[in-house]
Amino acid sequence: MPFHSEQPIKQVDNYKMVAAFYDYLMRHVNYQRWYKFVSAIVNKHHVGGANILEMACGTGKMLEQFIRAGWMAVGVDKSAAMLDRAKRRIPMEFQENNLIVGDMRDSRIYGEFSAVICLYDSINYCMTEEELKKSLQNMLDNLLAGGVLIFDICTIYNCSHNFRDYHEKEFYRDLDYTREAYFNPATNQQTNEFWITESEREEIIYHEKHIQQMYRISVVKKIIEEEIGSCKILGIFENYTRRVGSEKSERVHFVVKKT
Repeated sequence: MPFHSEQPIKQVDNYKMVAAFYDYLMRHVNYQRWYKFVSAIVNKHHVGGANILEMACGTGKMLEQFIRAGWMAVGVDKSAAMLDRAKRRIPMEFQENNLIVGDMRDSRIYGEFSAVICLYDSINYCMTEEELKKSLQNMLDNLLAGGVLIFDICTIYNCSHNFRDYHEKEFYRDLDYTREAYFNPATNQQTNEFWITESEREEIIYHEKHIQQMYRISVVKKIIEEEIGSCKILGIFENYTRRVGSEKSERVHFVVKKT
């Protein structure tokens, strides 16, 4: 625990409190560059109409970009609090039926899409290979034949080098939060813990504990090629580039076509 306090600590669902400062937390991310990378691949390979599904869409920053470009975009996220933030930037006409509370690990058909995306290591919330397989199959089931799935994984290298023992304390508007991040090389699990207080309710400390599983590229590749049918890998790229991704990349994007 990063600090000692006699104040009561209340455990809350992931992103229930973090949602309020998530965009601030991710202020270092170049979403425009990320959008250009993803949209270039999607525009090259998509079939049918210009419709896209984003799993684990968070606060809607990527959805907003696609909507501005004229796409019909649907966003799904497990956290209602994150979707509430997305509503602040998504046009009203897209909100009622296009922002949906849902878990990527649950088999559910949201429509037939020419592209499905799942970004910023959201897939790493799949804690087992079976969960990973189910999530990828679910995403592919929402694709039209010939459509593309783009997702990324955070690598073991990234966690072990950059987040093995990470600490920060920040203030954002009426929130005070402390973040502790640590990596367990024995399990390849990354943990991010947040302790959050509100200026108006300083007597309570809210706690969120986020655990993600890091996978080797070879494991993900094997699941796609040997355990999921009717698809093929078009590319495995490093970060937002067309360089071939490796275990020494910090982030790796998979581009998969449904056949």
